[in-house]
Amino acid sequence: MEIERNVESYLKDRLDQYKNWYDNKAVSAKKKYLRGRVWAAIGAVIVPVLTNITLPSVSLIDGYYISITKILVTIVSTAVALSIALEGVLHYREQWKNYRTTEQYLTAQKNLFCNNVGDYSGLSREDAFKLLVNRVETAITEENAITLNVLTKIDNGGRNAG
Repeated sequence: MEIERNVESYLKDRLDQYKNWYDNKAVSAKKKYLRGRVWAAIGAVIVPVLTNITLPSVSLIDGYYISITKILVTIVSTAVALSIALEGVLHYREQWKNYRTTEQYLTAQKNLFCNNVGDYSGLSREDAFKLLVNRVETAITEENAITLNVLTKIDNGGRNAG
């Protein structure tokens, strides 16, 4: 029953480990993406409100006055621009989608394999296991390549950094 030990070991030590890793990364990337989008939206709504209210100016050294309203508008609009710019660099949305897609694919392959259905139906245990390993390793390799591509993407008309 060497094949069964290999199957059990692979499912636990490789497939489940990567499934959990992708799930955790997807959750984290989604939170970061949504947090950035929420703060950008809130800030974008606050800026027009701030520009239409008058807060007192504060006197600094030698009678120089500074407008609190202008300071707040500058800080909030800078935070909005920074949030949007960081999403363009860090690509949390793309990472979230990529990690979730890979995690779902690995889950589906495990379920099909364990229940001997789909492409695994009718295969010997050894052949089914070889197919599973091939698909899982291919998915992991492809996900790594996609993530690297996303993280090195620059905004220049759709071309990627080379």
